[in-house]
Amino acid sequence: MSREERLRNLILDQFVSLRQFSLEADIPYSTLMTILSRGVSGASFDLVVRICKKLELDPGEL
Repeated sequence: MSREERLRNLILDQFVSLRQFSLEADIPYSTLMTILSRGVSGASFDLVVRICKKLELDPGEL
């Protein structure tokens, strides 16, 4: 399972939808979708940390 698939699954385990997560994490939905489709490695570190904080996940675990 790729990092993006794992991240998508973690989000959907804790939130009703990706859109709800993006709203609660204060991340634009289009940005979240870009990360999930193009890869976490292309995202800014701050954004990855914000996503991980909202999911209560250590960024090193991704």
